[in-house]
Amino acid sequence: MCRFVAYIGPPILANDLLYKPRNSLVVAQSVNAGEMSVAVNGDGFGVGWYVPELDSEPCVFRSIKPAWSDANLRNLARKIYSPLIFAHIRAATPGFPVEEVNSHPFMCGKLMFMHNGMIGGFRQIRRKLLRMLSDVAYDAILGSTDSEHFFGLILNHIEDPWGDVTCNDMVYALHRALDDLSTLLIEAGVREHSYLNVALTNGTSIVALRYTSNPDVQPASLYYALGRRYNADVEGCIVEPAPEGKRPVMVLIASEPITARRTDWIKVERNAMMIVDETLRIRFESVELPFERVFFDYEHDEEFDDAAPRTP
Repeated sequence: MCRFVAYIGPPILANDLLYKPRNSLVVAQSVNAGEMSVAVNGDGFGVGWYVPELDSEPCVFRSIKPAWSDANLRNLARKIYSPLIFAHIRAATPGFPVEEVNSHPFMCGKLMFMHNGMIGGFRQIRRKLLRMLSDVAYDAILGSTDSEHFFGLILNHIEDPWGDVTCNDMVYALHRALDDLSTLLIEAGVREHSYLNVALTNGTSIVALRYTSNPDVQPASLYYALGRRYNADVEGCIVEPAPEGKRPVMVLIASEPITARRTDWIKVERNAMMIVDETLRIRFESVELPFERVFFDYEHDEEFDDAAPRTP
């Protein structure tokens, strides 16, 4: 599995987000992720960001190198200044090749997407999944990962990824993609568990998901922090809280806390969708798929213990 971080708020330097935090994605989590059974995430990385003054489409830089050793990333991070940044470090699922097209985040039109986890039984449903897709969604899939194919299911419910895609459009598309995935898994008789921590953005809002179909474990970890400022001038970085009665002006979403104060962070509930709209209002919606009820209403199954994320 992988680790990721997303930021939305006043423009910041990518360097302040990726390198300066005490538990930074690049320096710390790529070699010693604290809340996953796989501590090393060295099978590639990606950074995506928006420059609204230029256009509304994201720019993405991806590589198969480990993030900690890529000089290009370090140099670019000093010059990327953006109000919305996605970053992802990859631990490839066994059987999926380490190729640049398989590094996250993925993009299509104004949308950008990244995933931490795996779809159980993906190879059993891949061909039928592809047959369901519109031409736009099909053509957007350039690699072989289950992650990008799930992004294809989301795109299948977006009328025009290059047009005006609202936050509500993304929420709708993610719900429908989850329904489609559940149907595919049920029809294929898949009994393997799925872990779907995802982040999706249109450049002005973010929809994130913390989900697993396994009833006996927690999903992979996912946290958020919000406040009036992301302060990278303090050693290890902190999130300064918004004054009482005032709405936050920045939101961070991350696989695990990155700043010097763990109290900055709140854990997203199990099987919940987190929605950060264009005004940075936050709401949550619960997610329960028919797939869970059909196959996984049973006693504890030890077969899947080793695959489960490790949570505190």
